[in-house]
Amino acid sequence: MLFFFQLLIALGTRAQEGRTMLDSLAQRLKCLSAGQQQTAIYLRTSKDIYESAEDLWFKAYAVDRQQQLLTAIDQTLYIQLVRSSNDSLVWEELYPIKKGTASGHIYLDNSLPNGSYWLCAYSAHSFDKSNPEFFDVRKIEIVGNVDTLIKRRGRRTQKVDTQQIIQFHLFPEGGQLLADVINSVAFKALTANGLPCNVSGTLFENDKPIAAISSIHDGMGSFLFRPQRGKQYAVHLAAPFADSVYQLPPIQEKGLTFRLLENRDDSLFFIIYNKEPVIQPFYFRVQTRGLPSIAAAGEVKDSLVLKLPLADAPAGISEATLFDRHLRPLAERLIYLKLNRQLIIQTRLSKERVGRKEKVTLHIHTTDPNHKPVMAHLGAVIYDQLYHNPTDAKDIQTHYLLANSLRGKVHNPKYYFDTLNTNRYQALDLLLLTQGWRSYQWNEQALAARQKSKFPLLSDSIKGQLLRTNKGINKQQALMIFDAAQRDSRLITVDERGNFFLSPEEMHVSNPIYIKHFGKKKDYTVKVIDPFISLRALNPWRKAVYPFMEKPMIDKSKADPQITSLSRGGIKLEEVVITEKKESVFRDKYIGHLDSLAKYQNNTDRAHGGWLNCPAGDGEELPVEGKTYIVWTGPNAPTSHPFAFNASNTTRIVYHYPKHTEEELLKMFGITKSKGFYPHKTFYEPIYDYPEDTLGDYRNTLLWKPDITTDKNGDAKLEFFSSDINSLFFGMVEGIDESGALGKSAFYLSVSQ
Repeated sequence: MLFFFQLLIALGTRAQEGRTMLDSLAQRLKCLSAGQQQTAIYLRTSKDIYESAEDLWFKAYAVDRQQQLLTAIDQTLYIQLVRSSNDSLVWEELYPIKKGTASGHIYLDNSLPNGSYWLCAYSAHSFDKSNPEFFDVRKIEIVGNVDTLIKRRGRRTQKVDTQQIIQFHLFPEGGQLLADVINSVAFKALTANGLPCNVSGTLFENDKPIAAISSIHDGMGSFLFRPQRGKQYAVHLAAPFADSVYQLPPIQEKGLTFRLLENRDDSLFFIIYNKEPVIQPFYFRVQTRGLPSIAAAGEVKDSLVLKLPLADAPAGISEATLFDRHLRPLAERLIYLKLNRQLIIQTRLSKERVGRKEKVTLHIHTTDPNHKPVMAHLGAVIYDQLYHNPTDAKDIQTHYLLANSLRGKVHNPKYYFDTLNTNRYQALDLLLLTQGWRSYQWNEQALAARQKSKFPLLSDSIKGQLLRTNKGINKQQALMIFDAAQRDSRLITVDERGNFFLSPEEMHVSNPIYIKHFGKKKDYTVKVIDPFISLRALNPWRKAVYPFMEKPMIDKSKADPQITSLSRGGIKLEEVVITEKKESVFRDKYIGHLDSLAKYQNNTDRAHGGWLNCPAGDGEELPVEGKTYIVWTGPNAPTSHPFAFNASNTTRIVYHYPKHTEEELLKMFGITKSKGFYPHKTFYEPIYDYPEDTLGDYRNTLLWKPDITTDKNGDAKLEFFSSDINSLFFGMVEGIDESGALGKSAFYLSVSQ
């Protein structure tokens, strides 16, 4: 931890006291943050909207929340897919995390209902059941047929504000208003449904108008004024809210406060005000994500301009706090340090307009803000814009730089990181002023609460127990695990209490993993704890907080006038029924193997001639599936040959082997099943370098590359082929560099005949 001290104290004893107090402030944070290593997971999917019976491809970034770097502390990713309307779980599997990233796929069954779904991600250090909000989630939509999306295409939506009732809040900078000094007050207006509402109005001193105010961005604005002792202040809004009057907080006649003068990339400038009758010592601290970054001490008589250098301070939302001589907080506010510290991702297509099944090259170049090449870990996707949701406001920057520091939803968070928005600095400062420091997830109170409630819920490993059902036998020290094909088998150790763990390395064996003990079947029972049981009990997605924005007007500049229709040509069959005479078999090879063994080892039925289980007791042959046999049904079964029989004491049956469920088969052979890592699948990429394939290619996702690393020059090159779909395709590249800087780049590709 680096500290920058601007000691404004003349006496040496006072300087030493100042250093001691600053150390105490730093130690306070250090103690609260101790042992709170946390991971934040960001999910990127191959598109926003899916048809059922498709594969959903995803990539996950696991980033240390405090250091904002890819972390290797977690090795297992828990994934759940939940229908948001009724909390029904439709998928849950485990995936390996390698060096801070993971990728995989989910099959979306054809039976899934249309609607919105939560794709939720968890790891051992990312989820705490005490957290009031859940951020590591991606919202997707599933539709039964592409026709649903085609009907939406081209619709225009007008943003019409019919709400006449608003919420209007005032936020004095620092938390209070101090008399006879210049105060800054921010405000925010929201409609009844929570959307931003632009307003204008007048600031009144008693009954006298003294200043006009108006929103600057998303219903937010601010104003400066010098309140006088003993006077009251209120904001009167203009039409259509002309009858709305909002009182400012009471004016404090004594005390200390501060105001931000300027926020540069290399330094911060504050003015500190003192309305006490004597000179006041003060302490000032800026902390980022629970780690102290800047500290200063000094004395102020009336006012003082404080300059704090930011050379080695981390980027991101930070908390600035003014303390008195006893280290009691007097005023606080949130600021954003080094907004320009982003990963710059430049993308260039070899062609922006291509024909069907044509090769395209995507060139990627990554730099820091000073145009110096950097190595970065990226993911890239290109898909039909029909499957793009323009109202989804989540990306890698908004997730890590806003959601993981602020409580609650943020409207259109992408705005603050788009360099084309020239007022984004002012807009972001207003956002932080109107959030209030209590919304900061890293303030001291939040850190203290998190430390008390810390309880590990998930693990990288799967836990199990070997239980002795016969206490007279010895304990076993090992178990065997193997895959369904029985090509990979390993031994795992069992401790004195009978506990064992399937490590991430062992979870690579297969999915599922089969476990067998070495004793007699009746002497032991193997129990595996379901890794998802605690998550199902908590339903974390119910606390999901997701950024939002309204559906934008269609941007005609992004539409391609030469593409007037979608040439897909594929037909999705709603149902396929296949009938056959063969007996149905288990899909799992090992369960099928056990089923075959059960037919021979556990089957007591015997055939002799045309008889099944001849009453005279002879016959050593196993019966044949589907063959017709005679069965004795009458009383007084004969015990020797010869014997008489007729239709009154026998019947004829077609023989079928006993049917066992998977659970019955496993129990029958003393075997237990556990989850392993879900199998890896390769994303399909056709190659049309040779004579054109006459078969139709109706891929709506042209490129999915979750694991890209740029070289030392910041370069990467990807090649892919277009499909037979005439459409405008949306592309996105995003990722993180080795210093923790985050970036994204969006582009379009036009495919036509």
